[in-house]
Amino acid sequence: MIYNMDCIEGSKRFIADESVDLVVTDPPYNLGFGGTTQTRTKKPRFNIIANDKLSRSDYQRFTFQWLYQAYRILKPGRHIYVCIDWRMYPFMVLWMRRVGFVVKNCIVWDKMRMGVGWQYRFQHEFIIFAVKGESNARKIRTRSAPDIWRIPKVPGNKTVHPTEKPADLMENIIKNSSSEGELVVDFFLGSGPVAEAVILNNRELLGFEIDPVHYETTKNRILGLEERGL
Repeated sequence: MIYNMDCIEGSKRFIADESVDLVVTDPPYNLGFGGTTQTRTKKPRFNIIANDKLSRSDYQRFTFQWLYQAYRILKPGRHIYVCIDWRMYPFMVLWMRRVGFVVKNCIVWDKMRMGVGWQYRFQHEFIIFAVKGESNARKIRTRSAPDIWRIPKVPGNKTVHPTEKPADLMENIIKNSSSEGELVVDFFLGSGPVAEAVILNNRELLGFEIDPVHYETTKNRILGLEERGL
């Protein structure tokens, strides 16, 4: 089940307290990013996503609101994964702790190809791994998983979303922190990589995407999987 609406209001309306097994989400980083400018026109390929160009105070308020909802809906001892980059990482960790999450680790996603830039070109992002409460915390399914994941990023000329993540990245999370039939929630569906990973691994999905264009992209991605019988 996916909704074309704000995740804060949507979770209040549709998700009960402590009913969710896993939250996986890629929120706006508040960097005003519209995708690569390495194009013929030298302009970004996409419009800036919703809530990605707020004032510092508005972004903090917005983040606290969706984090409070994530904490409310998550079952005790279950996991949340939040994608972020180095510029916003210390703030997001602080805010997650203030809401009540116990931050357990920082996964480094090595994209295996450099991005644009000059002063050391970006090749990584972070994924914050946290738990709701210390007692009875679920363990990930393997002891051999490192905290550095080398997974190629989606090539710039194939992206359909300015901050698109590969489904393989999300599949690692889904497999490590949930079981078949469990409910996974994504507050910022984007182009649907979490949705794809959830469906391919026989979990239940509930997600929100406020942008109607990206919502349609995710919906069509899901329909494509269903048509292939996956």
